[in-house]
Amino acid sequence: MSTEEFTDDMDAIRQIFFDECDEQLALLEEELTTLGEELENGEKINTIFRCVHSIKGGAAAFGMEELVKFSHLFESVLDLFRSGTHSVTNDSVSTFLKCKDALFDIVAAFKNGGGDCEVAPDTISELESYLHSETSEPEQAPEDAEMDDIFGMAFAPVKIAIDAPIEQNFSITLTVTPEFYERGDDVRNILIALEGLGQLQVKVDTDRVPLIGDIFPEQSYLTWKLLLVTQKSQVDIEEIFEWSGDDLQATITLASENVDDAPAPLPVAVEEKTDPQVTKSVDRKDSATVRVDIQRIDKLVDLIGELVINQGAIQSQMRRNKVHGDSVLGNVVTAQEQLIHELQENVITMRAYPIKTVFQKLGRVVRETARLTEKQVRLVLEGEDTEVDRSILEKLSDPLTHMVRNAIDHGIESPQVRAQAGKDPEGLLRLRAFQRSGRIIVEIQDDGAGLDPDRIYEKAIEKKIIERGQRLDRDEIYSLIFEPGFSTVAEVTDVSGRGVGMDVVKQSLQQINGRIFISSAKGKGTTFSISLPFTLSVIEGIIFKAEGQDFVIPVNNVLETIIFDSRKAFHIGEGKYGYPYRDGYLSVIYASDIIGASSDGLNQKICFVIENENEEKLAFIVDKIIDHSRFVVKNLEDNYRKIACFSTATILGDGNVAFILDVEFLFGELLKKRESSLEERV
Repeated sequence: MSTEEFTDDMDAIRQIFFDECDEQLALLEEELTTLGEELENGEKINTIFRCVHSIKGGAAAFGMEELVKFSHLFESVLDLFRSGTHSVTNDSVSTFLKCKDALFDIVAAFKNGGGDCEVAPDTISELESYLHSETSEPEQAPEDAEMDDIFGMAFAPVKIAIDAPIEQNFSITLTVTPEFYERGDDVRNILIALEGLGQLQVKVDTDRVPLIGDIFPEQSYLTWKLLLVTQKSQVDIEEIFEWSGDDLQATITLASENVDDAPAPLPVAVEEKTDPQVTKSVDRKDSATVRVDIQRIDKLVDLIGELVINQGAIQSQMRRNKVHGDSVLGNVVTAQEQLIHELQENVITMRAYPIKTVFQKLGRVVRETARLTEKQVRLVLEGEDTEVDRSILEKLSDPLTHMVRNAIDHGIESPQVRAQAGKDPEGLLRLRAFQRSGRIIVEIQDDGAGLDPDRIYEKAIEKKIIERGQRLDRDEIYSLIFEPGFSTVAEVTDVSGRGVGMDVVKQSLQQINGRIFISSAKGKGTTFSISLPFTLSVIEGIIFKAEGQDFVIPVNNVLETIIFDSRKAFHIGEGKYGYPYRDGYLSVIYASDIIGASSDGLNQKICFVIENENEEKLAFIVDKIIDHSRFVVKNLEDNYRKIACFSTATILGDGNVAFILDVEFLFGELLKKRESSLEERV
């Protein structure tokens, strides 16, 4: 192997180590944010200890001394909590969270090619304080004290060194899997590391080696039986095998000085001991996952998008050349379309992550905000396994952080105020995620004081956001909190009061085609509901024509389609129409209105009954339905500019661009403008 190839292999292994560090740090934060919420934290402490120990073992293999040094200190403190010497408190959890941040910074520094990352001195001192409290010497009797009444003999106590290192003989049996060699590892590296701990004797068992004609080059047949004489503990020996994972099986036992007495190999990997007197082996399961660079998945999504566009072009040519769908070619194209859709579904699912990755970070936000505001808050998470596209998930963290902080600072009252109102002094903050109508709904609910419409209205007048006397309904008043510079807090604090936050929330959600709705009851609490698409890559919709142009409406918003009878439409007021529907009537919007075209209504024969997230309905009148299909979404703002009433765009099979209707805009801006215009005229 050339030097360049060896370097490339080492870089690949380093990248695997950093990927594993990311996983361990994520698990570490998840466990830390819930630590202390249960009466029994033993298993959580064990999990946290294993995370830090795994990072330490990998760092040692790559010579990352700073990471090894700090993780060893953190590990030593955690061991005191595992043994029951210390109990978990809010202060200790805060210290552990600082340590997690320090580990993250050190790993990031090595990942970026550096390594010079100093840990904050206060974090080091907090950790060392636990060790010092443990190692403080107990009170000793005076040296000249004498003790009688022990069989009539008197004696003076003599100091002995009970912690003096003692040499022990360890018998070690090693076996490896073929994958151990495939990744470029070598048993010799293990032997060299063990030799650094003391005196090592090695014996290779070749009994399992077959005749040369029966040997498979990929198979491993050797077993190593070792005798290690060392003053180190068994934990120090286990650390050497940590990096090899499931590809190396080791059995470590106390043994005589004869290497022949070493026990037979057992296919059990060594794990940390939870009790000094009990050796506990845990079987490791092979992972059923494969790490793939996310950029490769993104590229695959783009290619499948182009494949969908080409499929649309084929269908367009079939219609143009009058090729029937039940022909031989039509059946083949239909079968191919099904395969493409299934492939697209699978690839999009590959890019989906559980929202748990965002929720678990908010646990710390809740803890820190509650501490700063001196409030008691209990966080409840629901629907953590709900999956969302990675591109959406990345932009969801900041909005949720702002909203959680606001819910604690503005919504949930202080324990004293809650007690006076007959509430539990501990406030409840609930984060919930679920799917509805093909979209992801995230709810942030608190049982606090609720929104005060009168106060919001007066504050908006004071901030000159609206004029006094302006008529607004309750929902419009609630929406004022999203205006830039709006804040109801009289004094600026470390948490809020600067008038930024909720406007950033709205802007961030608009970038990912998200919508936010507010429901509040004074004295009972507030619920913010965020509606998000599952993915920004593809949409299922219906192509329709309006004034000779093609448009797309998302199929999830279409409740049903009916034949439009213009004779049944009735005039409610200037610019406002109604249409009978079942036991009531619907407000009517003509497709020609959204493109600013004048129409006599004679060509408009199809009515879409569409529904929004609040289950409100209206009638949307179009000229003609063309097709129902899936479309690759293209961002309008990135490729052109923002256009009112349209969220995104797509490329049709004939190469033309079709705008995708923003249904929430129809229910919100368009209807409200009509009603306000009508009120002004009246």
